[in-house]
Amino acid sequence: MGLTDYRALLIDCDAVLVDRDSGVWAALQPLLDSRRGQPDKEQVLGEFAETVRGLYPRFAELGFSGLLCFAHRQLAERWGLKASWEEGMSFARSVAGWSLFEDAPGAMLYLRKFYRLLVQGDRDAEDRALLCERLGIAQDDFISLASQPLQDRQWLADNDLRAQDILQVTQPPAAAAQATAGLCLICRAGSRNPQPCAADYCINSMADLVAQHQASLRR
Repeated sequence: MGLTDYRALLIDCDAVLVDRDSGVWAALQPLLDSRRGQPDKEQVLGEFAETVRGLYPRFAELGFSGLLCFAHRQLAERWGLKASWEEGMSFARSVAGWSLFEDAPGAMLYLRKFYRLLVQGDRDAEDRALLCERLGIAQDDFISLASQPLQDRQWLADNDLRAQDILQVTQPPAAAAQATAGLCLICRAGSRNPQPCAADYCINSMADLVAQHQASLRR
């Protein structure tokens, strides 16, 4: 399918629209200031991601803020540091200030003229409204990572969509998507997409997606 054939985009929130890594790195600075030596940013972010993955089975119990708070505490213990629960909650609440990538607002404004925009991510209810407003989407179009909309026949029927109508915009390595859905891999921060491209589209930014859509319209 060509880009203009899809009816909806299912876009990852973090690392595609929201600069999660910069937000986490900045929020960890008070803790990192207690460490000896100069911490390596990529290693720290890798340890954070590993810690979050380990806690994710408890997501229903903890919620997103609780998960981040526990991740902060576990990282402190891993690094041999002391951190209070207040510091952990301060880190968790930093999510409200995570910035959008520079090209995200303009890309979303353009793309919503042609597609229904669905954003998939994790946020507590108190943070969703503001984030959806910044992204220019309805709150009903923000979908939890715990759901599997491409495989949920009832959700697809309720939204008058088929899986093949949807292009999933995610970062590599992509989670297994339904075979009939399109897949676009977006690789930011100068990292490279897999070669050869392991998806229908491999791009470096949301601005690239806009440019490719405009080129498709001219064909």
